[in-house]
Amino acid sequence: MNAMVLRRWAAVLVASVLVLPVLAGTRTITPDDLVNLKQVADPQITADGARITYTVATPRGEGKLALSRIWRIGVTGDAKATELPAPAAANDSAPRWSPDGLQLLFLSDRTLSGGKKSGTGLASTQVWQVPRDGSAARALTASAGEVLSFSLSHDGRSLAYVALDPLAPEAAARAKRKDDAIEVDHPRQFARLWLRDLRDGTARTLTPERMQVHEAVWSPDGKQLALRISTGTTLNDYWYRSRVVLIDAGTGRLLRTLCDRASAAPLSWSPDGKRLIYGELGEHGMTAALFVHDLHGDKRVPLASDWPGTLWGARWQDDAQLIGEGQRGVRAEFLRIDAGDGKWTTLAQVQAPWQAFSVARNGDVAFVGMRDDTPAEIWSLTDGKARALTSTHPQVAQWSHGQLREISWRSSRDGLQIHGLLMLPPDYKPGTRLPTLVQIHGGPAWAWWSGWLGSWHEWAQLLSSHGYAVLMPNPRGSEGQGGAFTEMARSDWGGADYQDVLDGLDQIVEQGIADPKRVAIGGWSYGGYLSAWAVTQGDRFKTAIVGAGVIDIGGMALSTDTPDYLPGYFGDPVTQRDAYDKHSPIRYADKVKVPVLILHGEQDKRVPVSQGEQFYGALKFNGTPVEMVRYPRGPHWFHEREHERDVLERVLRWLDTHL
Repeated sequence: MNAMVLRRWAAVLVASVLVLPVLAGTRTITPDDLVNLKQVADPQITADGARITYTVATPRGEGKLALSRIWRIGVTGDAKATELPAPAAANDSAPRWSPDGLQLLFLSDRTLSGGKKSGTGLASTQVWQVPRDGSAARALTASAGEVLSFSLSHDGRSLAYVALDPLAPEAAARAKRKDDAIEVDHPRQFARLWLRDLRDGTARTLTPERMQVHEAVWSPDGKQLALRISTGTTLNDYWYRSRVVLIDAGTGRLLRTLCDRASAAPLSWSPDGKRLIYGELGEHGMTAALFVHDLHGDKRVPLASDWPGTLWGARWQDDAQLIGEGQRGVRAEFLRIDAGDGKWTTLAQVQAPWQAFSVARNGDVAFVGMRDDTPAEIWSLTDGKARALTSTHPQVAQWSHGQLREISWRSSRDGLQIHGLLMLPPDYKPGTRLPTLVQIHGGPAWAWWSGWLGSWHEWAQLLSSHGYAVLMPNPRGSEGQGGAFTEMARSDWGGADYQDVLDGLDQIVEQGIADPKRVAIGGWSYGGYLSAWAVTQGDRFKTAIVGAGVIDIGGMALSTDTPDYLPGYFGDPVTQRDAYDKHSPIRYADKVKVPVLILHGEQDKRVPVSQGEQFYGALKFNGTPVEMVRYPRGPHWFHEREHERDVLERVLRWLDTHL
């Protein structure tokens, strides 16, 4: 392992705090600033490492999804990023280079030749191709069902793509006359695998009806494909009930099953076609491990299984070596991994969000990186040195950014080390006590990571710019310290995890940073859960913000769109209901004495809006000050700009009022 990285990591642990310097402007950050930020994602580097494509999504109003476009930039010299030409209203996404690097394939809803588009018998999203120079694009598919993903064969002659089955004429007619009763969990539209011969344009299905294809990837020799499939079409099937198989490219015949409990990790063949990477869920479904499967010796090798972090993903550099990315503590880390034995060495620690990277043959990496004062950009990693290539957000240089500290503390319960982040106002003077928000992340198998923390669900930059301190703990149950640490939340929501949070708060109170009389707690999803739980357990917090929070855990287990999720933590939600109720905030709602703000999307299928309604009803019945805001059309994860802005405005206004 790189000695310099080890020394740096040790220094963080010994000092328990790392202060990151910031070059900030002077203008206070507003909710509008954050919801108007563009989203940079999906970097794809060519095999020779010379150029990178990526996507930039620009927010739009009136309930519309962000408009996605593809950009390109050279890796060397002072190359400037350029946008791939596209019609004004077109959404382009999922750019992928052909194996020879001469063509770029992508998904788009552009109008097909002859003006054909949705409503004319063809789906709106198709696979398109453009030469490397960005000249005229052409459609490669003319699918009747929406194309979801694709894979080009290594010889460039055949395109495999996954597309939704179109509604049968009878079903479409019923839907048109509103005869649209829904049988719960009854599949309506499967996604099937198609092959298109790019020489003569013929297309055929390769998978049978009633088989859901989540992903398909060509083998290098073009003789077979690796698929992740399930028998159902629900989100629960996607996350928890899929398997990895190999099929014959000529006949579609199932050749073998490699994994019966697949995770959603991308499938990837080694360049020589002898090995395949896939992910496998842990026993309880809250963790996953990556494996390299030797298809000739039928041997599986776990990747970096002893690495003390959470491995997000791995990409092939060559037949023997992989580049992996994951989180260790609060930092992202790139690893070099031996494909034969899974052993690892550290390449670099960076500030980066959850896995978004690709690897060239020479080991250069293109990734989405960030700094604490700069949102996501495209970065390169060469010989262990990272540098930003793009500048998508020049306006943030004028904003007044907070001071980010990477901190750690010891659990008062068992001495376990807990990591977290602390954001302080730009002009903070040591010794000044501040109104403080403790913000809890979702999951709980998720984490805060060091970098830019300003979005509709990451409140630190906004609040610090307005004079608040924001503590962001990664208590047990989070990612970043290995699978065993993540599984510590089993059967114990609101127990040791909550104590870990309190211990972090105690530390910054003792350091003279947080004003103990002006502390709030808030978060989204599991963060909303722990915020609701906190105000049922005493008067440590003056107020709580409960975003899409789980209030009745057993009730959610029986009504969520991912019913396999909570049983991994608490067991059977029918026969072991007491275990669920013991940890549910609704059971102790009569103990809440402080004001609570509840925020919830009306179309949330993950944590149904009835969860927020129960808490609101209980607090209102008890005479506790409470406000609830419901967001029409709002899912669990918001995407409408006006809703995102409203969340930030309400959070800021609520804290200004109650702290």
